Amino acid sequence: MYSIGDLHDLFSLSGKVALVTGGGQGLGQAIAEGFAQFGAVVSVVDVNADTARQVADGITAAGGHAIAIACDVSRPDEVRDAVGATLRELGDIHVLAAVAGVGDRNPAEQMTLEQWDRVIDIDLKGVWLFDQEVGRHMIGRPGGGSIVNMSSVTSLVGIATGNANYVAAKGGVNALTRDLAIEWAKHGIRVNAIAPVQFRTPLILDLLARKPETEQYFLSHIPLGRMGEVHEIVGAAVFLASGASSMVTGHVLVVDGGTSVAF
Repeated sequence: MYSIGDLHDLFSLSGKVALVTGGGQGLGQAIAEGFAQFGAVVSVVDVNADTARQVADGITAAGGHAIAIACDVSRPDEVRDAVGATLRELGDIHVLAAVAGVGDRNPAEQMTLEQWDRVIDIDLKGVWLFDQEVGRHMIGRPGGGSIVNMSSVTSLVGIATGNANYVAAKGGVNALTRDLAIEWAKHGIRVNAIAPVQFRTPLILDLLARKPETEQYFLSHIPLGRMGEVHEIVGAAVFLASGASSMVTGHVLVVDGGTSVAF
């Protein structure tokens, strides 16, 4: 039987090194800061060096330990360099949260190849490149590790318009997550994904500022009647990263206010 102390330790990331892509803002920032609060040393990876540094400095100022690394997740050379720098500076990687992503909306019949390629390159290829590079390291170290990929509820239900590139990428993330979970289970590596509904991230807030009518469209599909706040992603991420989910792999965890079960 677990004691209260044991149950608390289930969610501890103390002694772990976590690499978070897209860690400079939005859901990635919330996850990086959440991991740090649960004891992890964090490598904050973002295409924007300044925002990555700001998040890392904030973690350090709060008593944690973090480094900042600039990286375009769609470029294999930069991904290798980011993983290599994390290993050199922090010594190990126990947890990967592949969060970096973008959207580039356009009705399907008007979407350009450039829009398609940009979103696929960042939201799917970028996840794959980090999964592969960190996975190689985890395979070579005892104890395996935990990989958490960022998907979307739009990969599960058809509620999006003008997002053919985005939903294709996130559907690919789900399939990749399941396949890697099977392939790497023998190495003790767990691979899961989180599928959130719309959260009030800087990207969504920018969209709402330009197209205020979009908010009602979003809310009409969320049974809880509101979008998520960024801190509400942390519990799911910590669960999947920690020993609390030690028997969970290949799972897509929806954090969607009931959206996926309403369809």
